[in-house]
Amino acid sequence: MIATTDARWQRFFAWNGILFAVFCALGLEVFMPQPPGFGVSAAATADYYQANYTGFLVGVTLCAIAMAFLLAWSLQLGLMLWQAGSSRIATVVAIVSLSASPILLSFDLTFFAVASYRAGQVNPDVTQALSDVAWIGSMLIWPQLGFSMLIVGILILQSRGHRAGFPAWLGWLSIACAAIEPFQAGIIFAKTGAFAPDAALTWYAAVLSWGAWIIALTVVMIRRLSARSSTIPTSHESAVAVGPKTV
Repeated sequence: MIATTDARWQRFFAWNGILFAVFCALGLEVFMPQPPGFGVSAAATADYYQANYTGFLVGVTLCAIAMAFLLAWSLQLGLMLWQAGSSRIATVVAIVSLSASPILLSFDLTFFAVASYRAGQVNPDVTQALSDVAWIGSMLIWPQLGFSMLIVGILILQSRGHRAGFPAWLGWLSIACAAIEPFQAGIIFAKTGAFAPDAALTWYAAVLSWGAWIIALTVVMIRRLSARSSTIPTSHESAVAVGPKTV
């Protein structure tokens, strides 16, 4: 019974990857406006937040909920890497680094909410400063995120052949996504151009690769757990296998 309950929890936490992707996609792409031009004036930035007041707050709420799903999913990934025979310390480092992302992003979402909350009522410079902290802070998580992706990729490749291991292509995908993360390093040096915080090489490449990585891992995790749960005997089957006690 305990094994069956644990398997259900693990499947639920694996599905949290899909829930994260859905809530985050709704928040970022449907409700929350994309990054404003970082080269515009403070007044224009404040107007942008005031004009998109509801969209920002709804988007922030959905993304905040998504962070809870992401944290649970990260821990489930760590457990499955551990069970695949991966290095214990490397698994811990990878998952601690990965788990830092939803925690730090939750603070960034707070800055988004505060920037929107009083847009048009406070000095535009304040709104622009809060906006910069939110957008730039949400991208400067790239070192620990990229580091965790790289370690996860290496662990997957090292565990090839293990019964509970992940397919090798997921390892290469993790390494490729890790290689995209450093492109965000240039955002604090530019306000416009290819390395601006809202450019294709920074914002869009990072968001799309991160989302694809999580979804790919989640699909494999769900399949692995579903196949494993089908081999777990029910309490009735276990009782039959053990048989009646003899005196």
